[in-house]
Amino acid sequence: MNSVYEIRNVRKVYKKGKRLANDDISFDVEEGEILSVLGPNGAGKSTLVKQMMAHAKPTSGSITLFQRDVIRHSREVARHVGYYAQEAWALANLTVREAVLYTARLRGISRQESERLTGIWLERLELGSLSDRMIKRISGGQRRLAGLAAVMVGDPPVLILDEPTNELDPIKRRLVWDIVHEKNRENGTTVLLVTHNVLEAEQVVDRVAIINQGKLQVIDSVANLKNRVDPRLKIELTLENGARAGAQAILQQWGTAEAIGDNRLQMLASRTEVGHIVTRITEHLDELACTAYTIVPPSLEDVYLKLGGHVADESN
Repeated sequence: MNSVYEIRNVRKVYKKGKRLANDDISFDVEEGEILSVLGPNGAGKSTLVKQMMAHAKPTSGSITLFQRDVIRHSREVARHVGYYAQEAWALANLTVREAVLYTARLRGISRQESERLTGIWLERLELGSLSDRMIKRISGGQRRLAGLAAVMVGDPPVLILDEPTNELDPIKRRLVWDIVHEKNRENGTTVLLVTHNVLEAEQVVDRVAIINQGKLQVIDSVANLKNRVDPRLKIELTLENGARAGAQAILQQWGTAEAIGDNRLQMLASRTEVGHIVTRITEHLDELACTAYTIVPPSLEDVYLKLGGHVADESN
């Protein structure tokens, strides 16, 4: 598979060498994949993205897009990459329609086709009624949707999306993820996704890179990362009020049970052990005072918390 971005030994130092934002980061973004970059605030994610967009220059190291250095060929970056920043301040003094239309024109699309595509995206993101409103005068969630429409128009081959679902309600968040997934599967669009919403990201990503304290901790497929952290399954039990201590004593006969709430317990079991333990639980439901139980595989959130979900000192 071809690499779209190649990031090599990137180091970024701020404040006259006093703060190291990125520390010797190297990885490739492969053509046609959805790669999620995860990490706490201050991890260095947004700093890295700014360098990938040629908005900042690495202190050392290199970043290439389609084998061309992004700093020396910054116009190529703007032409090939749709960048969805956390705040679309550059568009704030435009109307919603102007923001999408002008972006299409800047990408070399004809006036007539730009008009057509603008209409499509305003309708797709349910922005038609806001088309003549200034972006700075609409809500935060609406601004984000307007920014997304501008990013998507003209089908750039690469998307970099920095926290795309912030400030959106659950229905609009689902819409955004559906669009990202559709662009990737139908058009082969390469997507770099920066997000804190680990559970939502898990539904669409192919690989995950975890950054913490400026360093790349790990990069791999979701499945490989889950197995690396803990391949066991969780058995979670919900109990009647006051039954936790007694139930925990019973469960300890079959493995280790730990409390995860006032009336909830959790056991970890290998895939070969799960069937046996679940059989025991179902045989002792009344004795356990168990009202419900579920079997939960490892999640991307588990990976994140294990490998990179620590609190950082400074915001990104």
